Amino acid sequence: MSTTGSEAGFQAATDDFEELLERARRGSGRALRHLYDSLSPQLAGYLRVRGAADVGTATNEVFHRAFDRLDRFKGSESGFRSWIFTIANNLLIDEHRKRIRRPNVVASLDPTRHDVAGGDTESEAIRNLSAGDIDRLLETLTPNQRDVLHLRIIAGLTLAETAEVLQRPLGAVKSLQHRAVEALRNNLERNRVSPDAIGTF
Repeated sequence: MSTTGSEAGFQAATDDFEELLERARRGSGRALRHLYDSLSPQLAGYLRVRGAADVGTATNEVFHRAFDRLDRFKGSESGFRSWIFTIANNLLIDEHRKRIRRPNVVASLDPTRHDVAGGDTESEAIRNLSAGDIDRLLETLTPNQRDVLHLRIIAGLTLAETAEVLQRPLGAVKSLQHRAVEALRNNLERNRVSPDAIGTF
């Protein structure tokens, strides 16, 4: 079998998530690498803004836990994304418990990073702000509101995926997102930060 044929066969498999997942379960290094590469940038961005002590180590640990339990996962590609970020969320909780007495410094959001997901007005609005603006504004939100925005904007999850990770009803997540966006807009107006920065929602 030629290399070209092998490459074409693998590409076809990656277009079919179920086939890709089955190859990964059988131990295919290329399939596992594809799963890792498809989500690691968003995952690293999420772990960074959530204050992970070592983003690279945390990213690898999330995938180590996931790949170790791959036979237990049942679901779609969207479900796999939710599962990965649920593992990440649990890892962050574990890490926070271990350093509960230490200050938790949240890294700056860099709006120029490629691991910040786009495609909706909230993402575009946030990317128009400077990193300092974002840090200051996010600190004005409740922890639950920040969790929703981190998953929606940094991780690029859908509302349904975000609800699954946070184990909250979809309506509650929609409400948290709406209140967070309104709070950001009000803070921008009060602080006179770039009038057009928040965009049109």
